[in-house]
Amino acid sequence: MKTIQLKQDSRHFLIKSYRKLPQLKEEILELSNTTSVKLQMSILGKLGQDWVLNNKQTKLAQIELTYYLKGVLEAKSDFAIFCNPEIGTLFITGFLLPQFLLNMNGTLLGEMSSGPYGILRGLGITENKAAKYLKDLNEKGFLLILRVYDHELKIIKELL
Repeated sequence: MKTIQLKQDSRHFLIKSYRKLPQLKEEILELSNTTSVKLQMSILGKLGQDWVLNNKQTKLAQIELTYYLKGVLEAKSDFAIFCNPEIGTLFITGFLLPQFLLNMNGTLLGEMSSGPYGILRGLGITENKAAKYLKDLNEKGFLLILRVYDHELKIIKELL
């Protein structure tokens, strides 16, 4: 009997920061138009200081942002807003949403002070890069996080 060894593609995470949501949308459209690869993506964003989770205007803005991001991602994607003591009010959409909303003894992982850092580290991002991405998130406002595999890596890197 002969055994066959199958080589499994390694997964990689590419992260890029953006200052404005329309820039992010434009890049996602370019990625989806240029490549036939079905991208797995998440957007982690920082909301302004005026976001209060129980305010009526904030709820309306949340609905508007949810629909906007669903349009950006061109998919039915869940959306959540949570507060992190280190960064502020954040939103997450896409494939990473379950990690950020993981309930740890009554507190969401994303709400813990080291939660976003720990999630990035869990993806295999180095300490220095994880710290840099969180600094970018704090300063610029949005992170696009892509999960790609070996055969897609070169194509996506060239586009970003």
